[in-house]
Amino acid sequence: MFLGDELSSFLQEMKEHLEAIPSESSSSATLLVAASDENAPAMGAAYYSPEIMAQGVMNLLFIGVDPSARRQGFGAALLSEFEDAAAASKSRLAIIETASDEMFSPAWALYRSHGYDEEARVRDFFDEGLDKLVFRKRL
Repeated sequence: MFLGDELSSFLQEMKEHLEAIPSESSSSATLLVAASDENAPAMGAAYYSPEIMAQGVMNLLFIGVDPSARRQGFGAALLSEFEDAAAASKSRLAIIETASDEMFSPAWALYRSHGYDEEARVRDFFDEGLDKLVFRKRL
């Protein structure tokens, strides 16, 4: 569901970001990986972090499930783990930022089914005609 060369760029940025975190660091960013069991390949991932410019807000920066594993509960499990972590950190709001392209509509449905509302739209954020959507849930 990445556009153009976004996937390779995203993977490179994520790799560089994770490598830059010292192993002894207490980074508050978290990468979750979903698999059917500990020996199975990863079927999905989510990455979240507290908002540094806000009090009590946790931001789900990325969530994705392998197309072959969709509609098997991996996305819902990742989203639930994110919400549990946000609640455990005493966050008051959970937010998810995503793109307005219709290919993301299954993800929007997942967010809505978990109680998220579309809170904001930033027109032309990612590109001309491709808005940023912000979903919000009070915890």
